[in-house]
Amino acid sequence: MRSFAAFLLVVLATLVAPLAIATTWVTERVDDRQEYLDTVAPLADDPAVRRVMADAAAAAAVAALQQHVPVGLPGAVDTWAQAAANEVVESREFPKIWRDANRDLHGQVIDLLEDPDADTSGSLTVDAGPVVAQVLLVLEDRGIPVGLLPTVPLQVPVVERAKVAEGGPAYRTTHSAAGWLPFAWAALVGLAVLVATGWRGRARTAGFALLGGALGAGLVMLAVEPLTDLAVDRADVGSQAMVRIMLDAVLGSLTPYARTFLLAAPVGLVLVAGSLWPRRRRDDRYDGYDGHEGYDGATSRRASTSDGATRQ
Repeated sequence: MRSFAAFLLVVLATLVAPLAIATTWVTERVDDRQEYLDTVAPLADDPAVRRVMADAAAAAAVAALQQHVPVGLPGAVDTWAQAAANEVVESREFPKIWRDANRDLHGQVIDLLEDPDADTSGSLTVDAGPVVAQVLLVLEDRGIPVGLLPTVPLQVPVVERAKVAEGGPAYRTTHSAAGWLPFAWAALVGLAVLVATGWRGRARTAGFALLGGALGAGLVMLAVEPLTDLAVDRADVGSQAMVRIMLDAVLGSLTPYARTFLLAAPVGLVLVAGSLWPRRRRDDRYDGYDGHEGYDGATSRRASTSDGATRQ
């Protein structure tokens, strides 16, 4: 009965493990703005990100010029603007622009997920206004009167706010569960070890619990790609490329985070193997006196000799 109870507790701990891993990742890597920025910062070197930002900035710069400088624009302004935008996203300043833009995006996302009454109209955006400003400075060097232009804002849409808000209830539940799920897993494992019988049973129970934790980490890793595909499919067609890039970076950080919990597997295997090591028989130390007889043979021989001496 005690062994069965320990088994059930280990099964429950195994079911809790992937939830505990995922929820702690949310609080440590997604909620934390600095961790989020460190995660998406390398995307500044991604050619796809640079292309999206450059194309949007070039189009915004040309549109602003056509609106505020309707006459006298050279025919090659489109080509110049695109070349200038490409130059800006390849510059040393672009990583900082990208990081600042994502700082604002992170704030938008967290506010939307935390507040059930948040405005869900429109899209979450990345601020590309600084890129446009740099493009206009390059065009000014070509003699185009950009001084006539007001500040040109540019928000590059990433994903619809309403679709992000749909994940709000799950996010809020996850956020609250992150505080107790790891402790629940540890409590289940500790109780299972206490319920088990003998040191071998306790070692075996602890080993299987650690293997269950490693299994949970593996399940989390397997879920990353399907979750990414699901989120991309739900995004607007025009922004799916940017959504995939962002999610690959953010959800991609879940894989190495979960991989650290796989270290529980070898420890668990050692504990299980140790608990199954054959017991040493108690009479092993009496064997081998003459290669043929053990303790019982030697005792019989002494008894026979004693009886013979008595009869004499």
